[in-house]
Amino acid sequence: MDRKSFVHILQDAAFEKYRDGVSFQKDIEKTYDETEYKIRRPDLLGKTVRVTEKQFGNVWKILKELYAAEGGSPVPVYVYEEYFYGAESYGISAPWIEISAKTIADFTEEELKFVLAREVYKIADGVTKQKTMMEERFKLIKKFAPDGMEEVSRHAFNHWYRLANYSADAYGYLACGNIKAAVHAVLKMVLNSITLAEQLDIREFIAQASEINKLDDVTYNHTKSDEPVPYAPHRIQNLLAYAESERGMKAMTERMG
Repeated sequence: MDRKSFVHILQDAAFEKYRDGVSFQKDIEKTYDETEYKIRRPDLLGKTVRVTEKQFGNVWKILKELYAAEGGSPVPVYVYEEYFYGAESYGISAPWIEISAKTIADFTEEELKFVLAREVYKIADGVTKQKTMMEERFKLIKKFAPDGMEEVSRHAFNHWYRLANYSADAYGYLACGNIKAAVHAVLKMVLNSITLAEQLDIREFIAQASEINKLDDVTYNHTKSDEPVPYAPHRIQNLLAYAESERGMKAMTERMG
């Protein structure tokens, strides 16, 4: 899939701005691979179930389709027990995806494809690597540096990561080929309930995005800039706008054709 067809138009510029303020990236990545990854590995293998052709075959099939479309091999995916919906990618040199059992049980095949495709994109485009590295960096700064020292770089990272999540949503939509499934997957994640998600009116929910935008003073803006993932009303607003745009329609036509 052509990266230019779905990546948010402001994402790359935001990345350059964020990266300018990051130091010791290679050192942090090396430390993570040599220490943190090894600390997490036993629990990952001992407390989850890996997706294979013989285990969670429906998820394995989706992964094979997603990676076949991009010409690669699937990264490991692990299923963990959790009451909440969730899917997230981790790692630097050896990335992987974790998805909750409840998500597999309750999401349709198209919805699963949307949430898994989001993580496939994040890994392929280096978003997961950057997120993992920055989380390690923030932990080190908090441990050894004065409070507030990381605030500027954190806000720059959050701004870029929010844009990357819009790109992930667009990629997920193109991968699953169904805007209704993509939107419903986001709504299910918000409410953690199939029944409640079906009761939402999309227009009413999106209207909350406008209310958020009107909250405009130092305190409001600081709170908003501290969020690494876009608010759900903004995600759906951007997703629908992309699907209806000339770029989005062209990308879907090429994807389906």
